[in-house]
Amino acid sequence: MTLERFHRIGTPASWGEAERAQWRAGKMRRRSYADDVLEAIARLHAHWDAQAYGELDYAPDFYPLVALHSADWDHTRPIALVTGGVHGYETSGVHGALQFAAAHGSTYEGRINLLVVPCVSPWGYEHVQRWNPVAVDPNRSFGEHSKALESIALMRLLAPLRDRVLVHVDLHETTDTDESEFRPALAARDGKPFEPGAFPTASTWWTTARTRSRRSSRR
Repeated sequence: MTLERFHRIGTPASWGEAERAQWRAGKMRRRSYADDVLEAIARLHAHWDAQAYGELDYAPDFYPLVALHSADWDHTRPIALVTGGVHGYETSGVHGALQFAAAHGSTYEGRINLLVVPCVSPWGYEHVQRWNPVAVDPNRSFGEHSKALESIALMRLLAPLRDRVLVHVDLHETTDTDESEFRPALAARDGKPFEPGAFPTASTWWTTARTRSRRSSRR
């Protein structure tokens, strides 16, 4: 079967290092992780402690990875986890996590430990991209052989805590560029037909540490 060329980079299923580098070279920095996320985290010292959990060196870009956890953290309590920016271009997830931390940090004091990771993929946030700079989707990379440094860092942060996580809220949205940019690039990279309009308008996901039950609609 011959696939029609539908993306400006390479040919379907031919993406190697050169095509990934070409894709990255065409992405411009449009906003600041330091200004929008790290400065916001620095202002949340009243009810939160900031925890560095890794760093990303995508020369010339360098990103410290920072999480927030309850200032009154108690190792006997269960944990509620909130993550945003797994897909960096989904702006509402990043700012929603930060706004939750700012507005509701004190609401749960003494009841549950809160762990908020507002921006899992800083390069994606700055460049308004779903993928990381090597054209890997962090949200498809939470596994043993992950190639996404963002996902590896988050898994390492959570590894000693996973049996105490009672609920995980992972913030996503559907963006305008899903149809115009991301899905054509995905189809070209993976050598699959591009089917316009085949993207979700909403998604839900939940899991509990006690029952291990799970429902999902993948974003």
